Amino acid sequence: MSRARTAVRIVAGIAWIVAGMAAALYAQNAAQKLLVGDAKVDVIAKYQGDPVPKPEKVLVSDFDVPADVVSIDESPAARVHRRRAAAEAASSPEAVSRQIQAAFSKALVRELQQASVPAAAVAGADTPPPPRSLLVKGEFTAINQGNKTKRVLIGFGKGASDVQAHVTVSLVTEQDPVVLLEFKVKSQSGKKPGAAATVGAGAATMGAVSAPSAAAGVGAGGVFDQTATVEADASRMAKAVAKQIAGLMTSQPWASAPPPEPH
Repeated sequence: MSRARTAVRIVAGIAWIVAGMAAALYAQNAAQKLLVGDAKVDVIAKYQGDPVPKPEKVLVSDFDVPADVVSIDESPAARVHRRRAAAEAASSPEAVSRQIQAAFSKALVRELQQASVPAAAVAGADTPPPPRSLLVKGEFTAINQGNKTKRVLIGFGKGASDVQAHVTVSLVTEQDPVVLLEFKVKSQSGKKPGAAATVGAGAATMGAVSAPSAAAGVGAGGVFDQTATVEADASRMAKAVAKQIAGLMTSQPWASAPPPEPH
């Protein structure tokens, strides 16, 4: 009896430790998403019809970018950054559109491949995709660079950048394509504290704010801001889209079908 009780206590202790580790990991992930940023998906429609054939490959088409969805950051901090980086020519809406379009497609293909989903990018629509391809198409509905000055100085989500898109995932067949999944996705930068909070914390400790400490706070805000860009937003969005596609692949009947018998 004593051995049985000891075994029960050991099992209960292990379960308690595992539960504690899981809770700590969840809290860590939640905090990371809050500070760095996160992507949210709103599913519009999901295919509920008869079983469809298994796609042989996922093809990612360049998302459309309407001319009026790009918002360029014209804050003082952003202009200083562009001058230092000699990036004035790359700050036009057209240049930002091309950059985000290419970066997102590349990141999505990479994320799918890492999830063991065969994928490739397709540029343009001159060549129709072959049947039994899963075609990912979409349109960016917002590419907002936000306000770098507010992010660096204030933080906590002020001046956040964000990227939004409307996505459709269709199976190419000999007839019309079959839409398997349609959703909206939004990726927004996080809510890290800015330089003002950093300097304020130093002032509470030291009793005064010196010029070096203020400069350090601005520097810290600049470091925090590296993940608060439309490029980082597009990368987070690609991960969210890849997760939706991978989930779609594993939810279909072919995912549990046995492999074909060798001839």
